[in-house]
Amino acid sequence: MSKSKWIWNPDAFERYHGMLVHNRRTVSGTYCPPMWRVDSPSGNLFLYKVAGLEKPETVTMYANTDLASIVVAGKRYHAGEKVTVPEGRQMIKVNAFKESGFPAIYVEGDTFASDETWSHGSYGGKDVSAGTNDMYTDISDNPEIFKFSYKRIFPVNVEEINGGKLYDFGKESFGKLVFENMTSGSDDFTVYCGESKEEALDEDFAVVRVHISAKKEKYVSESVAFRYVFVPTCNAKFDFSADFEYLPIEDKGNFVCDDEEINKIYSTSSYTLHLNAREGFFDGIKRDRWVWGGDAYQSFLADYYLMLDRDIVKRTLNILHGAEPMTMHVNTIPDYTFYWVMSLWEYYLYTGDKALVSSFYDKLLSTMNFAESKLCDGLYTRCRGDWVFVDWADFDKDSGPMCAEQMLLCAAYKCASYCAELVEDNEKADFYKKRYSEVREKINTLYWDDEKSAFIDDYATGNRNVTRHANIFAILYDLTDEKRKELIKEKVIKNPEIAAITTPYFRFFELSAMAEIGEISYVEEVLRSYWGGMLKLGATTFWEEYDSRENGREHYAMYGKPYDRSLCHAWGGSSPIYLAGRYILGVKPTSPNYETYTVTPCLETNFGNIKGKVPTLRGDIYVDIEKDNVSVYSEIPGGKLIVKDKTYDIEKGKKITISL
Repeated sequence: MSKSKWIWNPDAFERYHGMLVHNRRTVSGTYCPPMWRVDSPSGNLFLYKVAGLEKPETVTMYANTDLASIVVAGKRYHAGEKVTVPEGRQMIKVNAFKESGFPAIYVEGDTFASDETWSHGSYGGKDVSAGTNDMYTDISDNPEIFKFSYKRIFPVNVEEINGGKLYDFGKESFGKLVFENMTSGSDDFTVYCGESKEEALDEDFAVVRVHISAKKEKYVSESVAFRYVFVPTCNAKFDFSADFEYLPIEDKGNFVCDDEEINKIYSTSSYTLHLNAREGFFDGIKRDRWVWGGDAYQSFLADYYLMLDRDIVKRTLNILHGAEPMTMHVNTIPDYTFYWVMSLWEYYLYTGDKALVSSFYDKLLSTMNFAESKLCDGLYTRCRGDWVFVDWADFDKDSGPMCAEQMLLCAAYKCASYCAELVEDNEKADFYKKRYSEVREKINTLYWDDEKSAFIDDYATGNRNVTRHANIFAILYDLTDEKRKELIKEKVIKNPEIAAITTPYFRFFELSAMAEIGEISYVEEVLRSYWGGMLKLGATTFWEEYDSRENGREHYAMYGKPYDRSLCHAWGGSSPIYLAGRYILGVKPTSPNYETYTVTPCLETNFGNIKGKVPTLRGDIYVDIEKDNVSVYSEIPGGKLIVKDKTYDIEKGKKITISL
C-alpha cells in the first residue's frame, strides 16, 4: 500500500492551531484574548478523489470522529470498514463532522491512499487540494495535537533566597516544568518564572507564574518561557527539571568569521529565531506568544537564509490571514496587511513554489480588495478599528495619511502585480502596476520636503515632522530617485538630531536599507553597539526593545509594567541572520528559486576571514571571504559573482576564486 497521511479541509489545521495559539496568552495567570477576530475551522468535512483502476482495490478509512462515512460505488460505509473499490473510473467521497477541534481522515489503500491528491470541492466551485502536513503520516498521529520534540534539561545553578530556591537554567528556554518524586501530603504552591533574575524573584509582578499541584508524585506544567524559576518557601520536597520544547528544524545555512563578537551575535540570533519557531513564527515566547504580521515578515526573510523551512512560512501566512471575508487588517494593523502581501511574493522568490501562490491567490485578491476599501483619494488613511503601528516611535499616527503607510501600500501593489502575473491574471496585474505608479508619484509629490531634504511623516497637520521610518522605506523599497536617497542617508539616517531607532524591529529595515546602498560600516557599527550591547548585559536571546541609555531594571520594563518587555523576541534575532546572508555573504536571488542569482561578497567589514553557506531548494551556495581572495562554490547553476564591479560566471560544482 502507498504511504498515507492524515488529511483535512484546506486551512483547517492552521486555523485550529492558530485559534489555540491566540487564546493561550495569560497575564499574571489570567486569560488575555487577542484584539482581532480569531477564526475556528469548519466542523464539516467533505473530501473526494477520482481515479481509474485496472483491478479492484481494498481501502479502509479512519477518522478522528465517530461521525464519519465513506462512499464507494454509490454505497456508504462506516469508518474502519474494509471496502472494495471496483475496477474502472471511480470516485471515493468521505464525509465527517466534529463539533470541536476539526475533522480529519486517514485512508489506507494504494491508489486512494489519503494525501494532497485528494480534493475539497466547495470553495466557490473550485477544486482545491486537501490539507496535509508531513508531520502526520502515521495512523496513531493526532493532527489536533501539534507535534513538538522534547529534551530534558536541568538547572545549572541553584541559589537559596529568602527561604526559597532560585533555579537558573543558564539561558532563555521554553518548555514544561517537571516536578518529580514529590513528598506526599505537601501543600500546593506557586512558582515564578523570569527571563531575568529580578523578574523571577518578584512574586507581585512576574509575568509567568505556575500553580503546582503537590497532591501527586509527579507534576508537569503547561509550556512556559523561563530562564529562572523561583520556588518560594514550601513544605514540598521534589526533583526539579524541565522538558525543553522545540521543533526539530535544522539550520541549513551558516555564517562564521574571525570576530567572536559577531559569531556570538549570529548564534544568539539563530537561537532566538528557533525558540520562536512554533505553530507559526511567534513574536516572543514569554508574553504574547502570538503570531504578528510584522514580526513574521522579518522571520520569513531570516528563515530563507538560516532554516529554509517552507512549512512554517505556509502555516504562518495561513494563520495571519484567517477566514474569508476579511473584516479587519491583519492583527488590526494595516502595515501588517501590506507585509502579508509582500511576504507571499518574497516566499515565491526564494522558493519558486508557484503552487502555494496559486492556492493563496484568492486570499491575496481579498486582502488587496479589503485594503483598497480603506483608501481615500488613493492613499491609506487610518480608519476606526485600525492600529497604525509602523514602530514604537513618537510620531502622530492619527492625523492623516502617514507617509510610511503609503510606502508599504506601494510595495504591496508591486508584489501583488507580480503574483497576478504569475497566475496569468493580466487584468489585475495591470491594475496593480497602475496603482503602484500612482501611489509612488503621490508619495514623491506630497511628502518630500526640499528644505529638510527628507520625506515628512504626514502633510495633514502642517507640522512637517521628519522621522527615520518613511525615509528608510524610501531607500529599501526603491520609492524615490538616487539623488534623494543620498540626501536621506546624510540628512536623516546619519543625522544624530533625528531620533534613533530603539527597536530591533525597525533596526531590521534601517540596516537593510543602509546595506542596499553600500553603507556596511554603518551596519557593522550598529550590530556591535546594539546587538553587542544586549550581549554585554548578559542576553542569551535578543530582546523586543533595547535602549543603551536605560539602566538596570529599566531594560525589563514595557507598557507601564516592570517586566513586560520580551527578552526573547523573533524580530530581535532576524536582522543579523538576514544581513549576514544577503549583504555580508552577498547572496541574492534575482529570479525565483535562484534560477539566477548574484553573489556580491562584502569586502569592507572588520570581521576578518568569513565563511558561510546560503541554502536554496536546488542546492547550497558557499562563500569564503579572505584577506587576499574571495571564493564561491555553488551546487547550482545560474550565478554571477560580483567583485569590485567585475562580474564572473559561477559554474555549478566548480569553485571560483578571485584575487583581491
